[in-house]
Amino acid sequence: MDVVIMAQTEQPAKRKEIRIQIPIFFKLMISMLFVATIPIFLLGMVSMGGTQSIISAIGLQPTIILLTVITLAIVLMWSFFLASSITSPIVRLSSIAHGMSEGEIKTSEIEVMTNDEIGELIASFNKLINTYRILDTLAKDDMTR
Repeated sequence: MDVVIMAQTEQPAKRKEIRIQIPIFFKLMISMLFVATIPIFLLGMVSMGGTQSIISAIGLQPTIILLTVITLAIVLMWSFFLASSITSPIVRLSSIAHGMSEGEIKTSEIEVMTNDEIGELIASFNKLINTYRILDTLAKDDMTR
């Protein structure tokens, strides 16, 4: 959920990509506003009479229950998606850090997928892994002398 702006440079054939970082807080706020509009949309649909065929087929109370279930399903799916997109990189970093604490340095650099706080954490962690490898190599060279 990064905003990418393509800027024209002096040379007409080249374009420069400028990435604007959107903090996780704002991503969550935008997501919550999106989810909050779902019940408003459904209530507006009911008040405008857009569900008359459903109401006439199954009744008013089952229609309200159906719309509530649909809203809850959308909110739960969106919440799961949002939570997993935030926690999965952190869980991966945690498992790699645990492996490194036990002396395992087989992991290559982690791909930075986002341009937010978690992306910055992953980039810093990649620098840490490379520094650790260099220090480990120097220590092994020093021990063989």
